[in-house]
Amino acid sequence: MDRRSLSKFCYLLTTHGKLKGNRNMSINELVISFLYIIAHNVKNRVLKRQTARSGEIISRQFHLVLNSILRLHSILLKKPEPIPENYTDDRWKWFKCRVVWGALDGTYINVSVPANDKPRYRTRKGKIATNILGVCTPNMQFSYVLPGWEGSAADGRVVLRDAISGRNDLKIPQGKSQKMPNVVEKVESSMPPKIKRKTQSTKRLWTKQEDAALVDCLVELSKDSAWKSENDFRTGYLVHLEKLMAAKLPSSSLKATPHIESRYKLLKRQFHAITEMLNHSSGFGWNDVEKCIITTKDVFDDWVKSHPATIGLRNKEFPHLDDLMFVWGEDHATGANTETPADVVEEINLCDEEVDTFNAKIFPECYKGKESNDANQAIRKSENLDSSICPSNKKLTTRKRKGKADDALDDLAGEIHKYVIAVTEANEKMKGISTYFKKQTESGDRKMKIYDELIELSKFSEREIIDVREYILKDEHKIDNFFALPKAFRRNYVIKQLNEIHPK
Repeated sequence: MDRRSLSKFCYLLTTHGKLKGNRNMSINELVISFLYIIAHNVKNRVLKRQTARSGEIISRQFHLVLNSILRLHSILLKKPEPIPENYTDDRWKWFKCRVVWGALDGTYINVSVPANDKPRYRTRKGKIATNILGVCTPNMQFSYVLPGWEGSAADGRVVLRDAISGRNDLKIPQGKSQKMPNVVEKVESSMPPKIKRKTQSTKRLWTKQEDAALVDCLVELSKDSAWKSENDFRTGYLVHLEKLMAAKLPSSSLKATPHIESRYKLLKRQFHAITEMLNHSSGFGWNDVEKCIITTKDVFDDWVKSHPATIGLRNKEFPHLDDLMFVWGEDHATGANTETPADVVEEINLCDEEVDTFNAKIFPECYKGKESNDANQAIRKSENLDSSICPSNKKLTTRKRKGKADDALDDLAGEIHKYVIAVTEANEKMKGISTYFKKQTESGDRKMKIYDELIELSKFSEREIIDVREYILKDEHKIDNFFALPKAFRRNYVIKQLNEIHPK
């Protein structure tokens, strides 16, 4: 990338991606560090040593640039256009005057995930990767990207169905003579059909007791590391299941093939269909009492059109969902992390709004007058762009330096506000502590003075003085009453206490 391309890229990130520099790193440095990590697969600790910055700062600035690039998805991702009438390419000339997306394909990109998630991300070739769906226009420019699917999701029907039925889905253009009433059926019909082997009729009706026994055997087999692999069970598990079933139900006469094998596939297919409805769709619920999927008929019928495996599962009892979650729940690709760029930008904007609202409540004085100065700040920021990121080559102006100074003052005001709050809270706590110790000191002094006050009162023996002092010191209320009374009334108060001590 030359300097001119870098300047254009930085300008786009600043104007459309809302990327901002700071007093420690300019926009150029932020973008160059990001490109260096992406292009050369550099780790944080390498860039940390080269730039003399902390790993936390590098990671935070990397995500700032990444979020800004995602905001450019409407610019970087090209919209499909109709094929011109004079197009001569043999691959695309058959689509003249029609809007086409282009070529669609998936690719694997190696990723690093936690150990618990590795089974879902392991591809059929043994690599830990994520499955990304991409669409390119005829001139090799990306028009759609769907990242996030686990590597074990190798079936194109799953990823394509998610791309077409998502919230920010892959919009299939409708041409003048193009009629596609059901996109999913059209796409799936173009795929090679699954070949079914002709077998003898071996259909067998399973009882609830046999189903429960098979599920128990599967749970037991999942706990045995000798049989459990990352994505399924090891070779020979059906024979082992036959032995376990024979031990639990000796009179069942169930064979590994075809009885247990067919039931195993049915349970697995129904389990994945139910979990997909619960994880990826609104309008579906789970009745924990009757152990079945609940939803309206219209929602279910729309879902069945793109998910034929779910036919008949509405309100159908499936009591083994919790147990089978232990068997297949961790190894199945769920697509929970799939997000289009539009989805990510919506989350970023929502997060920014929440942060601004939180800061406005915590530091209201820092945001005072912000609404009235929005226009002036926008003008100042637009004029304060660095000469290396703007199309023109203007030098730094005094207004830019003032803008940086204002940003620094805002940061300083925020830090001072935090300091003032901390000092105020500390003063309140110290005041409470000092008041407590002052009361304790005064209480101790008054207890020591009781002897002197009692001795000043005449006509009391030493025995009576000792008894009265011990009696009064047992109750803080009596001590307060004694010192609150005038000296002329204290003699009668002592006589009253003696009568309580030695009643007649």
